[in-house]
Amino acid sequence: MSIFKLLPLILFYGLIILLIYLYLRDKYQNQHSILKTHPVLGRLRYIFEMIGPEFRQYWFLNDKEGKPVDRDTQETIAKAGKYANTVIGFGSKKDFSKTSFYLTNSMFPLNVEELSVDNDPLITSYTYQILNESVTSRKEKRNQVEVKPWHLTEEHKITIGKTRKQPFHVKGLVGVSAMSYGALSKSAVKALAQGVAISGGSYMNTGEGGISPYHLSKVYEIKDGTLELVDRLSERIVQYVTENPNCSHFELENRFGKGVMFHVDNLVSQGVLTQKTADLIFQIGSGLFGARKDGKYCEETFLKNALKPEVKAIELKLAQGAKVRGGKLPKEKITPEIASIRGVEMGRDVESPNRFPLFSDMDGLFQWVTHWQEITGKPVGIKVVAGDNHSFDDLARYMKATGKTPDFISIDGAEGGTGATYQEMADSLGLPIYSGIHILDKTLRKYDVRDNVKIIASGMLATADKMAIALSLGADLIYIARAAMNTVGCINAGKCHTNLCPVGITSHLPHLEAGVVVEEKRFRTANYLRTMREGLFMLGASCGIDSPSKFSHKHIALREANNDVRKIENFFNVDESVPMTRMDEANTSNPERKKELIGS
Repeated sequence: MSIFKLLPLILFYGLIILLIYLYLRDKYQNQHSILKTHPVLGRLRYIFEMIGPEFRQYWFLNDKEGKPVDRDTQETIAKAGKYANTVIGFGSKKDFSKTSFYLTNSMFPLNVEELSVDNDPLITSYTYQILNESVTSRKEKRNQVEVKPWHLTEEHKITIGKTRKQPFHVKGLVGVSAMSYGALSKSAVKALAQGVAISGGSYMNTGEGGISPYHLSKVYEIKDGTLELVDRLSERIVQYVTENPNCSHFELENRFGKGVMFHVDNLVSQGVLTQKTADLIFQIGSGLFGARKDGKYCEETFLKNALKPEVKAIELKLAQGAKVRGGKLPKEKITPEIASIRGVEMGRDVESPNRFPLFSDMDGLFQWVTHWQEITGKPVGIKVVAGDNHSFDDLARYMKATGKTPDFISIDGAEGGTGATYQEMADSLGLPIYSGIHILDKTLRKYDVRDNVKIIASGMLATADKMAIALSLGADLIYIARAAMNTVGCINAGKCHTNLCPVGITSHLPHLEAGVVVEEKRFRTANYLRTMREGLFMLGASCGIDSPSKFSHKHIALREANNDVRKIENFFNVDESVPMTRMDEANTSNPERKKELIGS
């Protein structure tokens, strides 16, 4: 009898034997109750549990329900990254019956030509054009394009640390938030850093894991291809950059060898090539990675990183929205390179202390802030999370009394993401970002120290409308993290802490990390950043302002579920607007004296 005729019988009896084996194995194991009482069939429970998130995401949840990133937001990020636009049809899917913030549109909005925007030079990027789309397939064409950067003008640029020797001037209101090399793969860090460099004007926080070679990515474009070249290698380099604009030094080294950078640097100095890097904010967490040696703070190590020309500012991470404590990096994600950069051992989980070992009070905190400001000449800021209405009173009071201030404060919300934390912390520690911005801005104004400090807001501010609301509430700049991950391929699998990210963004396993094609994904990050900046300008125009740097309290209203509409100015208590140095007097029982103080 032919083996093909026997095959159905073999498969049938094989299946019977497998079911009997699973029945006996499940029946007599002692670990899983459901398998012991319902052998074999109980396995369906685990199958459904495993695939449940995917079924809910794509079949059962509506477009606004998914957490932490809903389907509409994910689609907006993808469209901004692939097509450099966020156009939709048929209207919003938002539930307008719920309490929410709204931007106050002007009866006479501005036209594009009336905006105060810097759109020179254009950015060389790549976008996709849909040629044909059906239920089962989509045919697209990738095109090289020249797109407007949508930068702030010199007049409206945001300056952090204006009294420092090296102030940080920002012309792109949106930057990539703190995500360490370790939490992210090297390919993801490369793609993000190169995307930020291509977009220009924006910035990237290193995360608390120190500065890796991948944060320092360089990208190149032709500046003047008419200049005469003296050697064949230089001609080949120029030809390659011409054909691959915004290629990185990693690609040039891979193609021409390690010694090629000498020639590339010469071409840059001669004016043939333009070199671009990401402006970095060097974050230091309580683990002191990037500023330690033998497990302790080392000023030599700190200065080696802080004085890099790519580093424009330094940030002390006191808290983070998703955990309000030090970071956690599981041992499964630690490679020899990561261990070397962080100064830690292989084979052990890395958990930063809850608090900095260098200080435990305001005096200690500002001693280090001031010291680092002085020895680097660069802006130094802190990262915080609001816990209640009075979270920042002590901070602002100290600043008022001593005259010492951080150059910026990064405020994170409870919505903030993380590569690894505990469920109870992610769900219940800290207030959401809109509350945090409002409390921080209000407190700094109450103590009359707001003018000395810039506020950078983060916490799932992934779309231009959410960013505009944050700016109206008091933020000066915006951080984005998970949205940036989405631009390089994140599918919200929630496996960041396992080293098994299916698309390689948070995995260091080579076969998974291969999913992040840097040469393609970096342009999606660049497109997303410039599209969000364009969106902010367009929203500003709709509100009657010529630059999104001018968003303020008067451009926002809170519409409540009962149809009540309140302007944000009404949230301020009159007494709280009085600087603390005069609050005791203002609280006097003499109403005339109180009115005089408040009026002044």
